[in-house]
Amino acid sequence: MDFMKGEINVFDGEKEMIVPKKEMVVEISIQRLSSFENHPFRVKDDEAMGQLTQSIEKYGIMNPLLVMPTLEGDYQIISGHRRKYCAEKLGYSKVPVIIRYMKEEDSIISMVDSNLHRERILFSEKAFAYHMKNEAMKRKNGKRRNTQAGQQESLKGTKTIQLVGQVTGESPRQVLRYIRLTMLIPELLDLLDEGKISFNPAVELSFLSVVEQGWVVEAMDYAQSSPSVSQARRIKALSLEK
Repeated sequence: MDFMKGEINVFDGEKEMIVPKKEMVVEISIQRLSSFENHPFRVKDDEAMGQLTQSIEKYGIMNPLLVMPTLEGDYQIISGHRRKYCAEKLGYSKVPVIIRYMKEEDSIISMVDSNLHRERILFSEKAFAYHMKNEAMKRKNGKRRNTQAGQQESLKGTKTIQLVGQVTGESPRQVLRYIRLTMLIPELLDLLDEGKISFNPAVELSFLSVVEQGWVVEAMDYAQSSPSVSQARRIKALSLEK
């Protein structure tokens, strides 16, 4: 394999960092792959995972995982968490990957974008993914304004929330509504993902305090029903009125 001179480094006397001269597919031990930090997309053993497992068992891993080197000498997965899970189930010891160097902000953006194509994405997954990407883009665009005079005019007046919306095909308002969901307590987020409360009421309830949201969960359990949009807005108004 063609490597850059001096680019195979030893870490702790036992780990070698593989750094191809140019971007190519290489095989890496599964043991050296770690999940993306705060990865918002769940790896679930559901029907879709079963179909992916069957496909990999029959044809192998057709699309290499995208990974990024870490300071510890391992590799963080940017794209391919589900493929790694299936490979482990099938007894793979190594998987094909593409190694790519990225800054933190770029790795977050790439991780989110590579997962948004999934057929079914939970509300909570999209909420935290949009939040992570928006924060990463704000840091990235802030650096561009500080370091690249030519970028300043092109980015002037463009909010990151608009950029997130352009990529996903959703309006900035809808992106903001998804990000609001990250303010929900876990119990309400679970009810949303399970379809026991609708999206619009959930957005309204995200403006309540943590204690008040807990009361809503208790009331829903007691009444065995969920609030409508109008009821959620009324609850929100009562909260604002203390």
